[in-house]
Amino acid sequence: MYKKLSITLIVLSILVTITPAYSQDLTGVWNCDDGGKYYIRQIGNEVFWYGEKAPTGPQWSNIAFGVKVGDTIILKWVDVPKGAIMGKGELHLRVISPNKIQAVMKTGGFGGSNWSK
Repeated sequence: MYKKLSITLIVLSILVTITPAYSQDLTGVWNCDDGGKYYIRQIGNEVFWYGEKAPTGPQWSNIAFGVKVGDTIILKWVDVPKGAIMGKGELHLRVISPNKIQAVMKTGGFGGSNWSK
């Protein structure tokens, strides 16, 4: 498991190094069909987020880090103890438009599939 994670992080690091930044910046507040709000920050090809079901006493809250290559975002996510659920996994997302993102692959029981700005 750790070997797979290490290999994925190495590949992500290489992609960040060799892939030019995609022109569309995803930075902003996004709503998702899982009822959550996601605070996304994009710096070059790197994408970071904090997501939560509610600002006080959320059922779940998570952080994610990954890279954007073209219209695809590859993320590792993990729940944090602000919420009650403690999951983790990987997400592959597709940027549909400047205001819409859609999940194409999810692991770890991640609930959301469609984000809008």
